[in-house]
Amino acid sequence: MKSTPYLFPVRILALGALLVGTTQCSVSEQVKESPSSKKSNLSVEAQENQAYDQIQYRLNFMDEAKLGGQDILFVRQASDLTSAQQAKLQTALQANALPLRLRMRVYARNPSALNLQIKQLDYKLLLDGRELMSGVTGTSALLESSAIVTLPIEVDMNVPHSLVAGSTPAAFAAGLTDFTGAGRRLTMRIRPTYVNAAGRVSQPSDFMPVELVTAKRPAASARR
Repeated sequence: MKSTPYLFPVRILALGALLVGTTQCSVSEQVKESPSSKKSNLSVEAQENQAYDQIQYRLNFMDEAKLGGQDILFVRQASDLTSAQQAKLQTALQANALPLRLRMRVYARNPSALNLQIKQLDYKLLLDGRELMSGVTGTSALLESSAIVTLPIEVDMNVPHSLVAGSTPAAFAAGLTDFTGAGRRLTMRIRPTYVNAAGRVSQPSDFMPVELVTAKRPAASARR
């Protein structure tokens, strides 16, 4: 039987086309299964939930602290208050008129690519591990992508005898505003509530502790 030489190149071209088609299908499948492709297929709700989880909250230093009208911002021990000041605070406590005024800030940072809305920030202040008071701040605060917002925390309360039981107002004030000391007394827990453009409200199931802005990050070697 006679062979036909010009059919050989045609077979080569056909085989090449088949290989190219197979390769393209393989690449297409890889793209479909890649993490970035899956990420782009997330629903809007899933993307928002992911962005909410990425928001970072940090507690700033105390801006203002007064007990019975006296500045206690830098009171680290009872003896930092004069005898006259201590007597004045004791008299106010006995009269059930010892106001505590604190001013501080919580920083919220949004590292995601989405603009988010904080409907409110519920918080609890704990003193020596016991709840001092609770409140709400940051109502309808816009948190744009890669931005930081400041949420004010304000405390205005009358100190009850139970908080100073067995001690003195001066001892109660000692170290109250010291966030950096080893025996830090005042801590905070928060629970943010978010709302999207469609009105969907999202909120964690529980309160979470807030770190300080000065909290040290673990070394690179420790994270490995």
